Amino acid sequence: MKLIAKKILVMRYRFIGDTVLTVPFLRNLREAYPAARIDLMIEPFSGQVLEGCPYVDRVIPFEFRTIHTYSSRSRRSKAAGMFHYWKLIKAEGYDAAFVLKRSLSSALLVLAAGVPRRIGFDTEGRGLLLTDPVRYRHDQHEVENFLDCLRAVDVPIRSTSLELWPSPENEKKIRTLLSDAGWRADQLKIVVHAAASLPAKQWPLERFAEVMKKLKEKHHARFVYTGSSEDAVLYQEIEKRGPFGGLNLCGITSVYENISLYRAADLFFGVDSGPMHVAAAVGVPVVALFGPTDERKWRPWGEGHTIITRRLSCAPCKPHKCRDNECMRQIGVDEALDAVEKKIKQILPKVHFH
Repeated sequence: MKLIAKKILVMRYRFIGDTVLTVPFLRNLREAYPAARIDLMIEPFSGQVLEGCPYVDRVIPFEFRTIHTYSSRSRRSKAAGMFHYWKLIKAEGYDAAFVLKRSLSSALLVLAAGVPRRIGFDTEGRGLLLTDPVRYRHDQHEVENFLDCLRAVDVPIRSTSLELWPSPENEKKIRTLLSDAGWRADQLKIVVHAAASLPAKQWPLERFAEVMKKLKEKHHARFVYTGSSEDAVLYQEIEKRGPFGGLNLCGITSVYENISLYRAADLFFGVDSGPMHVAAAVGVPVVALFGPTDERKWRPWGEGHTIITRRLSCAPCKPHKCRDNECMRQIGVDEALDAVEKKIKQILPKVHFH
């Protein structure tokens, strides 16, 4: 049934990659309801990637650990967190809520707050809590799953591309940063991303080093590393096997600044991760290494990307329960290097590196 609404809440919560993949949903929602107020409830760290998004009127910070059962907080503090967001949602008087987060608590929250139309996935037995339950498909990309929530209420899908909105200030800052580091426009610039949210998604560091060694020897490639301060040690380990002269910006550039940084790169080479999705969103060709996660759902969205994966009998699995990540260890150096070299030939066919 078609949705009639003047105030709409979208609930997504967390993870950088998931947040990036909501962009087509948000754009089509805004095009269908140009005069509506659209609020987005999201975890602040992940929400940085949507800075400047023209499709959202207000971002509501959501501290997911306040209500989710997998956090270490006490039941009393979780109940207090639930009450806080219930009160906030109820006071706003939303006509509809799109619950893109697949948790029971998120569906309970909008039901308890009295939101009349509640659209979301019928996972975790929460279909009865929603007015418009949507089948969640594990065999299609997450972008399409999000868009299915719009299709369920007859919102037309006019476009499915990703986009992000870097600021002029960040563009200038990154240009200056790279220039000060001695980077030149005619050099091959590669974002290398070895860090992942779970150990099972990581590729052996020595294999990253082997690929980088070949690229440096053949192309005089320049490498840049991004991530949290804790991730910096991974790239220090990689550099010990070189050195490769990589620019380690872990803990230095923000998630939002990295949008501009990736735009300045020629290629992204790394594991399935949030930064992989950011790179794809700004049009950077990606060579991605997939193991325990399902590339059908989580591959970089768009054309021109390369996926390397192993379809073992146990895949896809729950990465937090995987003990040996055999699927990642089966991806060899030569296979990864060949994929990167093919991508270099595609994107820089006329450039000669000295």
